[in-house]
Amino acid sequence: MPTENNPGFHEHDVGDHHGTDRQVAETRLWLQVLNVHRIIYADLNAALADRFGLSVPKFDVLSHLYRYPEGLSMGELSKKLKVSNGNVSGLIARLRKDGYLQKEMTRSDRRSFQARLTERGRTVFEEALDVHRDVVSRAMATASSVQIDGLTEGLKTLIRKDATPSEDGGSGRHR
Repeated sequence: MPTENNPGFHEHDVGDHHGTDRQVAETRLWLQVLNVHRIIYADLNAALADRFGLSVPKFDVLSHLYRYPEGLSMGELSKKLKVSNGNVSGLIARLRKDGYLQKEMTRSDRRSFQARLTERGRTVFEEALDVHRDVVSRAMATASSVQIDGLTEGLKTLIRKDATPSEDGGSGRHR
């Protein structure tokens, strides 16, 4: 049966047909993480696009460059965003066209480029950050700070590479 937050999800999709109780629980958790991501991402993307003409990926680029006022090379930005150099190049070109950043050769390697926010880019990012925080806060309004902290710590535990097997037989490791 579809749930309120995910009309396409059916309990029998992950029922106990082929898996242990833990595997079923893991799958349900994974689907819920995806569902939360889908809902918040869509709301965030719409709000940023409506107010600033920004997508979430463009916002992410501005966010990283805001943290590094001296700028970042395309390779560094690609690593931080966990995307290909080609994706970064496209985002940089569009943000540059919008006047939000400048791209220049690095001093140490004239074959490499570095991106840095312009004053306009810094201002737009600061305004967009307020919208970002508002959208996320509204999405999480029904959870207490204690619940949010607990969920955050629980999710961090799931992705720790040095995790040991859990007591109930789960792998407890990151693949």
